This record gives sequence, C-alpha cells and structure tokens, in this order.
Amino acid sequence: MALDIQLVENSKSTMFPHFINIPHMIYKNNDQWVPWFHNEMKLFIDKKHPLFLHSDGDFFVAMRNNSPVGRIFVFENTMYNKTHNMKSAHFYFIDFYDDREVANCLFSAAIDWAKKRHCNSLLGPMGFGGVTGGGLLIDGFEHRASMTMMMYNHPYYRVHIEAFGFTKYLDNFSFYLPSTAQLPDGLKQTADALLAKGEFKVLKFKSKKELQKVADDVIHVFMKTLSDHAGNYELTKPECDYIVKSLLQVANPELIKIITYKGTIIGFLFGFHDLSAALQKADGKLTPLSIYRIIREYKKTNWILVNGMGILP
Repeated sequence: MALDIQLVENSKSTMFPHFINIPHMIYKNNDQWVPWFHNEMKLFIDKKHPLFLHSDGDFFVAMRNNSPVGRIFVFENTMYNKTHNMKSAHFYFIDFYDDREVANCLFSAAIDWAKKRHCNSLLGPMGFGGVTGGGLLIDGFEHRASMTMMMYNHPYYRVHIEAFGFTKYLDNFSFYLPSTAQLPDGLKQTADALLAKGEFKVLKFKSKKELQKVADDVIHVFMKTLSDHAGNYELTKPECDYIVKSLLQVANPELIKIITYKGTIIGFLFGFHDLSAALQKADGKLTPLSIYRIIREYKKTNWILVNGMGILP
C-alpha cells in the first residue's frame, strides 16, 4: 500500500477537501480537539494570509489507496529567521494517523522542501506568532484545547516525531488558575501603593472601538517585549493588522488590561472568553447556527483564557 504525497495548490485543488477534513476524521471521537474554521484554512491555502507577503510555503496531503492519511504545511518564515538570525523551515497543521510510515513520509517531504530552499533545520509545530498555537502537546491530554490558541494532538504524535529524529527545541507551559486565587498580601500592597501614586494606571474599556484606538500602541509594546521569544518574531504591519482584527472579533473589552505609566502604554494582558465548546459544535463551519452558538457561549462559558502578556522594563 504505497503512500503518495500530494501538493495542495489552492482551495480549488482536489486535495483541498482532504487537507481540511483529515483532522476531523483523526479526532472524530475526541472531546478535547478544537477545529479551525474552514474559511480561515482556505485563506491560508490560497496564500492570502499576510504571512505570505514575506514568506513562502506549501501544503501537502499523504494519500494511501486514494484516501487521505496525513497532512502537513511547511514554510520558510523569513521574518522569523531574520528576527532570530536563523535559516530554518517550519511545519504546522501536522496531522496523521498512528502510522510510522505516514509520519515519516510527511516529514521527509518537509525536509526535501526545506533543503531545496537551503534551510538548515526544520522546526515545528510552529505557528505564525501572535496568539496562534505552537508546540507539541506531551502532557495534559485530558484537557480541552484553548480554542485555536493552543495545539492539541494525540499522544502518539510525540512517539513518531521523536522516532523520525526530532529533538526538543524548548518547553512551553500552560497553567490553570482558580477564580478564587488571590495575590500574596505583600505583592498586592505594593501594587496598590503604586497605583495610589497616580503615575501607573490600568485602563478600562467599554467598547471595542476604544480598544481599536490603542491597538497600535499595544502592538508596539508586544514587539518590544515578546517578538524575540522563540514562538514569535517581528511581525509586519499587515500581520499586526490581521491579528488585531481577529482578536477584536472575540475580545471582551473588560478582559483586556492595559497599563500606562505617565500616560504611555507600557504593558498589556489579554483575556478572552473560552469559546471552545461552541467551536467544537461548529465543526469548522461558519453558519447562522454556529454564529448563534458562539454568541451564546460568549455569555455562557465560565472559563477565561489568558493568552498574551507583556510589560516594558
């Protein structure tokens, strides 16, 4: 049963439905995986995401007996390489059945792609900076993914990826914090004292329009504080605009915290309602019913996701 690696040229390709649908089949009976919207995936595959204004990449599907058994997106993020002084290719949207041969074929195709572009390493799963997920889940499989801001994968992914020869690049951690948690008394007293002096302020927002007004200043702080981290890079203006637009769609102004010092924005913390349950029910499709469920979950969920925090020194 020979394997065949097929290029997905665009959303009109016969391979496009396979690339979109295969994770739905792999995670069919899994309660923790959260799918991306298909229209957003279409944006990537048609290379209309702002990433492709400075970088190139290709999408591949592994086929066996005319059935899809795996997928991978491999790309060279030139801005990431420039930020981190590297010459690396990245992979993302990696999914495959519990089959060593399939995994090996996908990664071999990715390495061949990287070598043709004179890249000297392959990193992944690696997102596109901002709040896109990255990394490989190795613990906590009983927990649901945080919308599409966090990767979710089966335990066997690690087995096959390490068997191919990949080694750890870095550790990423996520944590659960109960709503009853309190700052230690000493830390809270220090924070209250600083606020009382009047030089530091925590801005409050009532509307997304108000958030939009400070977006450029917040992006500036993001670049200064997080762009050199392993999962980020110096985003271009179109990429920043895309992220701001995407985040504003799900943002609750009350959960966005901005710190100023003498009127200048110096820090931020992004909180979001966890809409994962509604996204799971949508199953990748944006319909009037799925939109209704998302709006309802916005008010219904008792989980808050914190993804993004930075403060200038």
